[in-house]
Amino acid sequence: MSKNKQKKTKPIRKKPIPESLQGQVYLDPKYDTGFKELFDSEDALKDFLDGVLQLEGNDRIKRLSFTFDKTITIRSARSKKVILDIFATTGTGRFIDIEMQRAGHDFFIDRVILYKAFLIIKGKQEMERSKEFLALSKDVRENKRYELPEVVSIWICDFDLPEAKEGEYIDEWSLYSRNALKNGNTAPVFTKNKYIMISLPKFKKSAGEVKDSVDAWLYLLNHAGDGKELPDFGKDVLGEALERIRVDNADDELLARQERDMMTREEIDTIIASGIRRGVDEGLAKAREQVREEARDEGRAEGRAEGRAEGIDILESLGVSSDLIEKARKIAAEKATETPSKL
Repeated sequence: MSKNKQKKTKPIRKKPIPESLQGQVYLDPKYDTGFKELFDSEDALKDFLDGVLQLEGNDRIKRLSFTFDKTITIRSARSKKVILDIFATTGTGRFIDIEMQRAGHDFFIDRVILYKAFLIIKGKQEMERSKEFLALSKDVRENKRYELPEVVSIWICDFDLPEAKEGEYIDEWSLYSRNALKNGNTAPVFTKNKYIMISLPKFKKSAGEVKDSVDAWLYLLNHAGDGKELPDFGKDVLGEALERIRVDNADDELLARQERDMMTREEIDTIIASGIRRGVDEGLAKAREQVREEARDEGRAEGRAEGRAEGIDILESLGVSSDLIEKARKIAAEKATETPSKL
């Protein structure tokens, strides 16, 4: 029996499967917990990265180390940090960041560039601390003071990307020369800096149309949340990945983390709206004690602000991910600028 057909021993649970996951075969890997479970294997990451980076033969990744939720902090007048979903390094000194992004926002491309800047600095620091670099003579090290390692950012997005047409689900961004492009040279001026941008909504292949590893992984990412059994396309590494995210194989802690991740935009809106509603009611009660209409409006505004804050507090107490908290704050900020209607 192949590895991918071997079923894990079902965990002993003390709690029933959460209602939001009942009827699901797999954890949805578009959410943080399921995403990391899907790729929690060196073989899985190597297979995915070899495909996305189009590495073949001797160029394929032979050694890989990785970690989840890697925090990189840059010390300056005010410390800044980013948290990478998956931070990986290869045996050849390539540094890779893999991000799963469920929703776009106004400064999405800014975020992509910022994460890459942190990744480049982290890669440079790691390279200069390596045994290979430290073994070089002082003169050679000095000569290499500006040398950068190859750094690759991979963004898997559950939304459409700029300029993407139907069927164009993978794009590559890099640094190009305008003059070179004008003269017909489409090669990037710096080959060690890549952005691989993947749009899941643009990937619409059926199981029968899957041709390679990239297609297979994107198919799993797109359809694991559909509530049905999925094919492993004849690859043990895919079968093992599916077993890692199978709901029946998940313990209470894993299911609870996935449930928290699945706090949807609608639920966030509902929580914030509920807080606003309670705040508005309290504000109106205060306003009724005043005679002037201006006092009524002031009370309503105060209540809205208190309600938004309460909604955010509820989300934080539930342990909702920082990305969703950030979205909720943005929604609240947008609502704060709206002109309140007369009640």
